[in-house]
Amino acid sequence: MRIHDIARTIARTRVGFPVVVVGIALLAAGSCRGGCQRPADPAATAQGRLALLPVATRIVVSLDFEKLRASPAAAKLAALGQQSPDDTRELDEFTRRTGLDPLKQIDSVLVGFPDDARNEGEMALVLRAQHLDQARLVGYARDQLQKKGDDLVSVTRGRFTLWSSRKKPDVAGFFIDEHTFVLGAGGWAPRLADLAETAKPGDSAATNIDLGRLVERAVDHAIWAAAIVPADMRDKLRSDPQLALAASLTKVVVGIDVPGGLDAVVVGDVATPADAQILATKMQETLRDAKRSAQVLMLGLGPYLDGVTARAVDARFELHATLGAPQVDDLLGRLGAFLALARQGHAPGFP
Repeated sequence: MRIHDIARTIARTRVGFPVVVVGIALLAAGSCRGGCQRPADPAATAQGRLALLPVATRIVVSLDFEKLRASPAAAKLAALGQQSPDDTRELDEFTRRTGLDPLKQIDSVLVGFPDDARNEGEMALVLRAQHLDQARLVGYARDQLQKKGDDLVSVTRGRFTLWSSRKKPDVAGFFIDEHTFVLGAGGWAPRLADLAETAKPGDSAATNIDLGRLVERAVDHAIWAAAIVPADMRDKLRSDPQLALAASLTKVVVGIDVPGGLDAVVVGDVATPADAQILATKMQETLRDAKRSAQVLMLGLGPYLDGVTARAVDARFELHATLGAPQVDDLLGRLGAFLALARQGHAPGFP
């Protein structure tokens, strides 16, 4: 599954309050600056992280807000999300009514997808926070839905109560405890509740040895992803002359950290060392050509490409990107200007 497919899957759910919680959580990267340290998550092992995801899960994405909050760039990231007075008022109102301050209290978000999420919109999301007041969050969600002519309804599944909007019952969420909220889309919510209730190993992604090993390689990063590339996706890549080289990828790990600047790594497992070398050579050629591109030069992006390198290590293709603090500041400034234009309806290149 490509990144834009994942984005479309999330967008298609349109789930109301649970996604509002997660969306606001993206602002959490901007506060505390290392002052919100928490005890180690008991589910921090690869198996623990995967235990609540169905066995069909093949793609996992994680955001560790505790690590992001410790970044020097965190305050600037948060400022991007609070450029609009309306956004700030909504955030303040949400915090006042629910008792949840997303800027300080959300610790992590884990999302899982199956191979074919594009077809049915299946998705699992696990949100962990310092404290979740179920009654207040449910009350806020019901109020917001009723303002839109909808309502919040509940269904009992084992010891859990699954909450969903009346108009979109295939997207539902439930609280495991005061620290964990789980959301399932595309009909996955009952399966997630069963996993949380019985923890049957055979029903969980924790039994997928390959995925577990990928997660173990990725979890040290603030933002990470691990994916087993499905066979049908490799077939599609193979049929496209421009993407045929990527068809040799069988597994992918992505890691992003923001220690001051930005460090990112993409590691792809392939069948043979020769395949890895071919991919590395092709990427090196692409980077060389991009640095000579008139468009890249006009936009002043050439220096950013100097920090991107590609290499082959045994049967793995590795792509590294490093940006210094001044470059990150410049990119955030550009992004802030774009967002300001977007809010006014004048984002360049978009209708």
